[in-house]
Amino acid sequence: MAQFHLTPNSVQEVLETHDEDVIVTNHEGIIMKATRISGQRYGIEAEDLIGKSVYELEKEGVFSPAITPLVLKEKKKVVRIQDTKSGSKILITGMPFFNFNGDVDYVISYSYDVSELLVIQDYMKEIDYAMSKAQEEVQYLRRQMFTKKDFVMRSKRTQEAFTTAHRVAGLDVSVVVFGEQGTGKTTLAKEIHKESTRSNGPFIELDCATVPESLLLKELVGEQEEGQPVVLGLLGIAEGGTLFLKNIDRLALHLQTKLVKIVKEERFQPFGCDVYRSLNARLISSTESNLQEAVTQRTFLSELYYLLNIVPIQLNPLRERIEDVSALISYFLQTFTVKYKTKKMITDEVFAQLLQLEWKGNIQELRHVIERMVVHSEGEVIGVHDLPLEYRISEDEFSEFNFEGETLPDILEQVEMQVICRAKKRYRTTTEMAKILGISQPSVVRKLKKYTQSESDQ
Repeated sequence: MAQFHLTPNSVQEVLETHDEDVIVTNHEGIIMKATRISGQRYGIEAEDLIGKSVYELEKEGVFSPAITPLVLKEKKKVVRIQDTKSGSKILITGMPFFNFNGDVDYVISYSYDVSELLVIQDYMKEIDYAMSKAQEEVQYLRRQMFTKKDFVMRSKRTQEAFTTAHRVAGLDVSVVVFGEQGTGKTTLAKEIHKESTRSNGPFIELDCATVPESLLLKELVGEQEEGQPVVLGLLGIAEGGTLFLKNIDRLALHLQTKLVKIVKEERFQPFGCDVYRSLNARLISSTESNLQEAVTQRTFLSELYYLLNIVPIQLNPLRERIEDVSALISYFLQTFTVKYKTKKMITDEVFAQLLQLEWKGNIQELRHVIERMVVHSEGEVIGVHDLPLEYRISEDEFSEFNFEGETLPDILEQVEMQVICRAKKRYRTTTEMAKILGISQPSVVRKLKKYTQSESDQ
């Protein structure tokens, strides 16, 4: 260890301190200097310690053991618990100071009341406990985040999408979720994360459409100011978990180039930092547009497309999932009657009208309308007059169904038939109908054949 040396006049150079217990003894164990508060630990005035021998004080039971003899013997720093006459315990540290011949000339000791240290220790234990509880709460909330929400999946296409998601969840590959706004892309991404090997890690979202272009890269990689620790970006915060890049198609081309480099090299460099950090986060992306068309139009890099689009999953809009609309109506009705502690039911006519609407806002729009009706309707029965005006279908567009004795598949078929027949009257070609209805042109042809045949048979 480093050796400390005092000149012959060093004792006079030891400065008085007002808040520390410091005692200086010579090689004979005689106390040469004591700070103002030194005697408080032993019930003696500091002035009365000067000139006393630590050996004598130890014999008198003022303290035990004396630290000076131990330091003289070992010729190095010594730390001990010291008992005092009053019964308290002190943590005392003794340090040797050597002359130029290498002999110990003086010993400087300083002490702390162990009871104070125990208080600090108890405080640290409380902090550790609070931190562990906070971590448990975070884990609990994280589990709730992914398990509280029920999934309503009646349509075959939705079931296929979630089946694909579950199948690839355990594979640490990039996924792109396609679908209109409100179709459940975020929900699906969370489900993949929950079922993955990274489920105990964070799930971090970044909407590429909302963060300013000038700030987005820094938001991703983080930064470090001179002399300061690194401020983590979202790639660092998502370490061990999942980073969900919403609206990936809205990412500027020069930022797409940066992301390609990060994904290929599996590392990134925060701004102002000389050190690279490893990329240890799974990337799930979502888009409302057709990425293949964006690649063709050169608004999306083909290289990034191939890196991210390992597993594409398509979520169809509600207008193509009448079975899901039916189930979601019942689900949201129950959800909001429980939330607002009320009893509500909807008439068959309202149910049928809801099935025929386009729901351009998809699940969130349907949720919003059901909540509005539950809150605003006066009685227990929600009728057509409780539908928001913009969602009411005129009489010439809607004929009330007879639900009595009908099964759900029969009801849904009636609704689909009415939608197809109405579209046939409005649009000239099956291609136009397919575009408006969001289904393929061959599907339109098959359904037209099916329902026009049904009408001719009646």
